[in-house]
Amino acid sequence: MTTAPLVDPADLLAAAESVEPLPHTVARLATLVADPDSDIREISDVVSLDVSLTADVLRLANSAALGHRANVTSVRDAAVRLGTSTLLSLTLASRVGGRMLQALPAYGLQPGALWERSVAASIAAEVIRSRARVPVPAEAGTAALLHDFGKIVLARHFGKQVLETLALAAATDGLGLLETERVVFGLTHADIGGAVAEAWGLPLTIVDGIRDHHEAHEDLSAVSAAVALACAMSFEITTRDADPEEQESQEARRREVAPLMRILQLDDADYREIVARSSERFGEVADRYGG
Repeated sequence: MTTAPLVDPADLLAAAESVEPLPHTVARLATLVADPDSDIREISDVVSLDVSLTADVLRLANSAALGHRANVTSVRDAAVRLGTSTLLSLTLASRVGGRMLQALPAYGLQPGALWERSVAASIAAEVIRSRARVPVPAEAGTAALLHDFGKIVLARHFGKQVLETLALAAATDGLGLLETERVVFGLTHADIGGAVAEAWGLPLTIVDGIRDHHEAHEDLSAVSAAVALACAMSFEITTRDADPEEQESQEARRREVAPLMRILQLDDADYREIVARSSERFGEVADRYGG
């Protein structure tokens, strides 16, 4: 068994809870978007109270990537154009995107790769919402966007040397990185990401979606199932070649996500269509998530 250092999980959770907080208005926006009884007026009012956020929302709503010619000049019109789920994802992206651009060699991620994967998952979650035959709440896209934020906390807390040890331990013991995290740290990056979202005051559906994004069983909520499926699809959405090994990985992933497909009442044709539509949207609009 690995000789990698063992870590007190309480120390990791404390690190997660100490991450720079979100602006109050963003956390409030997330709560409203997750509330089925809230309306566009309430959401617009919250955004309008934050001058910087208002500027971001108007800029994003008028982005050329959205393909609209007529400019919008009010927060309410911007919220209608974007949709509340996209509004929330883009708002969070503008606040945390810069933290997700670093390389994470322990996870095989070059600079910007974590961010690309996160954006792809968020886009896929939105497409899944439109395709699923069960209701999927609006906050799924945001949970998908933040699903790997726990890796950032681990990288900040331990630095390059410990994460390299983690990767070596995984290779030596023949375990996946997730299981190696659990052995070495007592927690996984999914647990840490959920703790960050909870400390930020984000709705429980987002917290659970982040914590559950590696799960694939039929007891999951619709949000968690959509997030987990979107995260699995993100590999295909961001893969730009037809590497035979990647093809094998795709086939394995599709078998693993079968319980998620059942929760969402999706079939193989839906899967292919979601990946195709998400890949197209990713190519068109991923840059706008950069904030």
